[in-house]
Amino acid sequence: MSRSTEKLEALESGGETLWRTQYYEPAIAEQGERKTRFQTQSLRWDIKPLYTQADLDAIGFDPDKDLGLPGTYPYTRETRPAGYRGDLWAMTQVSGFGCAEDSAKRWEYMVNQGLDSIIVEYDLPTTNGYDSDNPLCRGEVGRAGMALDTLQDMEDALNFPLEKLKNITSVCNAPQPVNLAMLIKALQRKGKKLEDIRLMMPNTILVEYTCVGRYIYPPKHGLRLACDVIEYCMTHHKNWMPLNIVGAQIYAARGNPVQEIAYSFAMARAYIDELLTRGHDINDVAPMVSFITGIDMDFFEAIGKLRAYRKVWARLMKETYGATAEEALKLRLMSSPGTMSMALQQPLNNIARLGIEMLACALGGGAHTINTPLYDEAHALPSEDAITIGANIHHIVAQETGVADTIDPLAGSYYVEYMTKRLEDAVFEEMAKIEAMGGALGALEAGYFQSELAEEQIAMNSDFHSGERKFVGVNYLVKKDEKREIEIFRHDEESEARQIERLNRIKSQRDNAAVERVLEKVREAARGNTNMVEPMLEAVELYATHGELCDAMRDVFGEYDPNALTPTL
Repeated sequence: MSRSTEKLEALESGGETLWRTQYYEPAIAEQGERKTRFQTQSLRWDIKPLYTQADLDAIGFDPDKDLGLPGTYPYTRETRPAGYRGDLWAMTQVSGFGCAEDSAKRWEYMVNQGLDSIIVEYDLPTTNGYDSDNPLCRGEVGRAGMALDTLQDMEDALNFPLEKLKNITSVCNAPQPVNLAMLIKALQRKGKKLEDIRLMMPNTILVEYTCVGRYIYPPKHGLRLACDVIEYCMTHHKNWMPLNIVGAQIYAARGNPVQEIAYSFAMARAYIDELLTRGHDINDVAPMVSFITGIDMDFFEAIGKLRAYRKVWARLMKETYGATAEEALKLRLMSSPGTMSMALQQPLNNIARLGIEMLACALGGGAHTINTPLYDEAHALPSEDAITIGANIHHIVAQETGVADTIDPLAGSYYVEYMTKRLEDAVFEEMAKIEAMGGALGALEAGYFQSELAEEQIAMNSDFHSGERKFVGVNYLVKKDEKREIEIFRHDEESEARQIERLNRIKSQRDNAAVERVLEKVREAARGNTNMVEPMLEAVELYATHGELCDAMRDVFGEYDPNALTPTL
């Protein structure tokens, strides 16, 4: 037997310990390690130089119980048996600006670049429940999203080839019943069969209270309105997704993967529990719930997060709620390369970051939809050039890399399985802590989510400022006197005046007496237990405005004061 063969056999029998003493430590003694400490970026977990079966044994990993096969419980490897071999992910981007016509033209351009889904973003006046002519909104109309005042705006916004889309996602959390009513009536007026449209709504008001800030009413009323939307869709539009909890916003607030998953699922439980008290069955409610996650630059942390998302959801639905239907156990997920990794400096570097994060989204699997932020978003709303490049990143990853050709190709990797299992255990531990506070609403009212995210923000900023975490072009390889020669989207300053003129014209032409009567119906419904979508459907057809309908609910619910110890009213 040769000396090399004897050494190999000794190494195999001695395992990692022998490898470390005979190979790794001598190599490091000679050249040193390039870091004083190797850690995951968000969780700051120590990273070993090598992972083996012993690491999986130490955390109780059981391949039969913890891994399974694609399309089978606990869905660690995929919720769909065929993965991306059957169909690729829906390819989408976020867009919306100016008046309805401006947004419709942009969405048609996006579809022509190879995207098959859109995420509709509304401006701050709309998402905060104001009309464009409100003095508080001066300078903000149509700036960070599309202005939406009346049903006419929604009809005009949908003047593009809807038949080419897999999904439309409408982001309007606090006033979601108003938004849903406008969408339904606009689609009907355009002669569209609602069953042919796949509509998704974040409707995720609890995230707004946690870390975004686009709320109107106190949390208990916000939760009621969100559940009214879910309940209406459960009854009338079962193919729609009326709750899409945006964990990506928790990520954007610097939440780590454990916080993102645990907080998102705690919020999901608040909606689910409310709907169960209304008499619905978990096997009907759970399929209405989906999630959006943000993917950052730590490749393996991101892949572990995607796999843990699926597994924890399946266990939560089965073990806590007793769900038995497969569709109730399967997580519905949209993943998105992370907006917080898009740098202002050297913006073309963001294209590389987006490609890497998109690759992680695909390898982590399970996402029915993947959204692409765009390389110039730190500067302004995306340019057409950025939209085209973002669409191409989807297709390059899908068509040129081969990552979609086999299902969960990283399964069995000691490091990936270790990361997935450790994330799962940590998420359950964090969820138990939240449940002991009274669930998501209790944690919100105690300020727990907010304070924990603030701590993460401080720690993350410290990592960047110290240089512990490298950010090329920002704190590493910085270019002095940098010139950023990229196309920048320019907001049309005249669009606000056009929007207000249109709003005033509609107000002057409608039946104002009928509008006043229907607004009182909205107030009456808010005082009782009527599903709020029903009166909204009548109101929007009479051209009651978005702001008027939100004000009618303000008259009953009041407004949320985040600085108060308890919500007003």
